[in-house]
Amino acid sequence: MWRNIVISFERVLVLKPPIKPQPYNWNNYITKAATGQQQQQHHRSLCSSLVHYKTETQPSSSVEGDPEYIVPYKPEYERAQSSQALIEALRTRFRLSDKEMQQIMEDPLVAKHYRKKSLLLTLDLLMAEGVTRKQFVEYPWIITLEKGSLTEKISLLKSLRGFRDINDFVPFLRLHLPRLRRLVGSMNQEADHIAFGSRIYYIADKLKAPVSLVNKYLAKRLFVLEMPLEMFKTNLELMLKYNVESHNILKDLWAFRYAPRSVEMRLKRAISAKKDKIMPWMVRCPESILQKSLQISLDDLEILGDRTPAEYVGDRLGFTAEQAMCIMNKHPQVKSVRMTKIKEVLDYLLNEAKFTRHEIAQVPRILCHSLETTKQRMEELKQYGCRPSSLVILCKSKREYSKFLNAWIDQYNPNKNRQEGSETKTDDSSQS
Repeated sequence: MWRNIVISFERVLVLKPPIKPQPYNWNNYITKAATGQQQQQHHRSLCSSLVHYKTETQPSSSVEGDPEYIVPYKPEYERAQSSQALIEALRTRFRLSDKEMQQIMEDPLVAKHYRKKSLLLTLDLLMAEGVTRKQFVEYPWIITLEKGSLTEKISLLKSLRGFRDINDFVPFLRLHLPRLRRLVGSMNQEADHIAFGSRIYYIADKLKAPVSLVNKYLAKRLFVLEMPLEMFKTNLELMLKYNVESHNILKDLWAFRYAPRSVEMRLKRAISAKKDKIMPWMVRCPESILQKSLQISLDDLEILGDRTPAEYVGDRLGFTAEQAMCIMNKHPQVKSVRMTKIKEVLDYLLNEAKFTRHEIAQVPRILCHSLETTKQRMEELKQYGCRPSSLVILCKSKREYSKFLNAWIDQYNPNKNRQEGSETKTDDSSQS
């Protein structure tokens, strides 16, 4: 501590050497004077311009009409100009409708990256490679891809065995470059062991579907292109054997991940239960769900026998099968309702609620409505002396039904006068 005090005291005692006066240079004085005058003049002009800017930017109707009025910069102006440039470029290259243009500009990736200058370069590169207008509308994100990696991705796709058209493989351009490189390599290795040299073309041929549509779904489920070849071919053949529709296979590719033995067993059970439509989810769903679905099919089969749903509804309502089909087409959701429910609803409406067949035919939607709710509403309306002239009110939403019921209670309730009379007598007796 004392050492630091002594050092500080010594520093204070150090004397600075005197500054020697230098001879005055008049040339430097003239130069500095001239420079100083220029700086002062520049300072005055800058201050005047700032004052002028402040005056001009004041909110005034007379000032805003001035052609020299200064508009403050806003980032939105640059954004609008950039989007307009992209829109003009797309309209110049393609004849796009307003709806198609809106679909492109509202794509999340396009909205995020359209201010980049590389978008137009990517657009021109894709057009040079033969990408069509349809692909730009369906996959707007392709114009946001980096030009460098995009060139290499296109080269990789063209190296596929049996390659035909780049427009069929646009969905794969979204993959990362290392992932796409591994995928192309594995597909080329098995090219000699599968028809058409590629699983993609093999699937398209088996399902009788366009290659572009097949790739749209395969690009999201790449495991189908990388799983063991024999397992893939066996599962595909089994689904086609048991009449699984092509578009259902493409929409639910997860069934390919199961062993062929398990796939065949599930599909056989569905066929034995007389399922009219075999779906891929029956292969992969839990056992309890499959069992419930098969039981419903067996119950429906017991009700229908050899009849179609339209024939059954026609028999119950006294119409021909063609007339019943027209009735069901008025509300197509009826076709997807299980027959056990349709039977229960018809039994209640015809036998208990005593509605006529024509009243039911006018509102086929009632066959889709909850039977429990229908019974509850009928009992509630009956309490207030209301027998609905149409089944429409029973199918309304909870809010609309409550509104109807309250209006009936206030205006059309036949028991209202009796209730008011009893209330009046009670008041008189209490007063006496």
